[in-house]
This record gives sequence, structure tokens and C-alpha cells, in this order.
Amino acid sequence: LIVSVGNHSYVALAKGPLVPDHLVLLPIEHVNSSVSLTAEQRAEMKIFEEALRKCFMKDGNEMLLWERHLVTKGVSHMHYQILPVAPRFIEQALENVMGAGKRNNLDFQKINDESEVKSMGDSPFIRIRFGNDQPSYLARVDPHAEMKFLFPLIRRSIADAIGQPGRANWKRCLTDKKDETRLADAVKAKFEKFEPAIDDDDDDE
Repeated sequence: LIVSVGNHSYVALAKGPLVPDHLVLLPIEHVNSSVSLTAEQRAEMKIFEEALRKCFMKDGNEMLLWERHLVTKGVSHMHYQILPVAPRFIEQALENVMGAGKRNNLDFQKINDESEVKSMGDSPFIRIRFGNDQPSYLARVDPHAEMKFLFPLIRRSIADAIGQPGRANWKRCLTDKKDETRLADAVKAKFEKFEPAIDDDDDDE
């Protein structure tokens, strides 16, 4: 369910959310990964990121953001998973992800610049940023790996860190349409004060 729409990207409620404010940020036009984002898409998504960060901060939460470029069923759809997390859980979330990475032959390395993600090209990868103004961690994935086993790695690690292991599987968190609408409306109301004013591209025509 849509929370906010820009010219090149939009924010929506995550399907089977881990927590009520679990969101996804993605481009309107399909791209395989953030490596392939256009300059316009990238710039607008950064604006949404900052607005969501401020929205979460109002409730005293940090913002976790992760991306999985893992080809399943022959395709990869670029999106960021975005989650508000209390600061006290950040260290444990980092520890859980690093540990899960090692168990799955993933070497998460701290990165300081977006160019390091772009250098991945078409190679599969997972990256995550733990909290506001924190560095990102990036792991290259073996293209021959079983992607379906790596897909839930981040969510499961975070679910354990925040004390919600029963919500690690998104399918177990699905609700009916009425409940989804209620959740989306609550997020919209919370985000309204922080929603960025994005100029319509057609205004210049």
C-alpha cells in the first residue's frame, strides 16, 4: 500500500511488515539494483530517505536500510527495505548480520562511498546501513549460491535482534486488506509532517 509518491520513486508499506512502520522505497520504473538507478531516481530516493530518517527520529528510532540484489525466479527488483529500530538494538543487529554472513560465506565489508556499490556491476550483493549517519556494509554474493536461502538473512537477523524471532518470515506477518489499510493510513499520518515537497517534472513544460 502506497505511503508517498514522487516523480521517480515511491514509498510503500512492506508486505508482511516486521514492525508497523516497516517500509519499502523503490523506483517507479524497474531497475535490477541501485547500481542501475538513474541520477534522477537516486537523487529523489535520497530525499525520501532523509525524510523517513527524520520521521523515525521523532519517535526516538534509528533507520535501518538494506538492499538485496539477489536474482530469484530469473529477476531482481530493486528496492530498499527501511525499518525504524530503537538505538539499543543496533549493536545486536550488526552482530547478528555479521554472524549470519560468516555462516553463509558472506564477507560484509564497511564501505564509505556509493561508488563501491556501483563497482559491483551486475554481480549479486547484499548491503545494509545500521542506523542514522552510519557506514554501510556490503557483501558480494557468489552468483552460484542458493539465493532463496540468502534472501531472508537480513530480516531474520534483525527480527532476532529486536526480540521478534516469530516475525522473521514475512509470510507469517501477512494481514487482511483492512488491517493493511489501517497500518498504511497510520504511517501516512505520521509521515505527513515530513513528506518532501517534490516538484512535478511536468511543471517545466
